[in-house]
Amino acid sequence: MKSKNMDSWMVQLRKGTFELAILSLVKNQAMYGYEISSALKQLPVFAISEGAIYPILKRMTEKGWIDFYWEDSLEGPRRKYYQITKEGSLILADRIEKYKEIYEALLLLGEGGANNE
Repeated sequence: MKSKNMDSWMVQLRKGTFELAILSLVKNQAMYGYEISSALKQLPVFAISEGAIYPILKRMTEKGWIDFYWEDSLEGPRRKYYQITKEGSLILADRIEKYKEIYEALLLLGEGGANNE
């Protein structure tokens, strides 16, 4: 059973990782907004509505982590494709490393490692 506090914790954790998830996706290929939200939905922890993705993409563009270009679509209006920038690649690598450090430290603490020194 999930408590309200657990749900709040998970919301905060997800907020902190959405940017990394998006950077991970656009690292390998440019993607448009709906395509990004659909890819995120493949992993339930990152499920997000199409409308909620655009403020995150705008913020990431303003930070210089991603940029975009427009491309005509055969299936409707032009699409705005997002791609990672050099700065975004550096941020992604750094933050993934930090998450690994945190994860490994939590495992160590869970095994009593911090008390065994």
